[in-house]
Amino acid sequence: MTRDEIKQTIDGFLLLIDKGCDSPQQNETKLKLLLDKLALAQHFASYVFDEKDYPEAPDRVRDNVLAMVKKHFPRYSYYNVAEDVTCNVGRSGTMVGDAIDDIKDITLELFETQWCWDNNSIEDGLWHFKKGFETHWGHHLRGLQLYLLHLERAT
Repeated sequence: MTRDEIKQTIDGFLLLIDKGCDSPQQNETKLKLLLDKLALAQHFASYVFDEKDYPEAPDRVRDNVLAMVKKHFPRYSYYNVAEDVTCNVGRSGTMVGDAIDDIKDITLELFETQWCWDNNSIEDGLWHFKKGFETHWGHHLRGLQLYLLHLERAT
């Protein structure tokens, strides 16, 4: 996957959240594909950290993002998540995940990535993309993918 393809995937995800498709079903279909592409893209997101002091991306109003996500994905809700994945195997408790919050968090992180890519440098954008995946939004993406797989089987 090239840098241009990574950028197109980020832009496509943010466009879906901003504008949506003609129906919630089309939104869901497109979301699943874009989540797969984002997961693939992180394998190819290499960068050279340049130590420059870049400006921060502006804050995107979280409530506005949350409203858009709820509008485009009305059937998404809460789901079960294992408390421990690699320890306490067979004895782990259950926590609650939130598909709407997952999409919101991914959106906010990708908005920051997109802004840095467009306004600072491609290297800065790729750094935000890769580090964000490794430290925060990748967990939301993987939990959301599992939820969507099971949601599809339940209907």
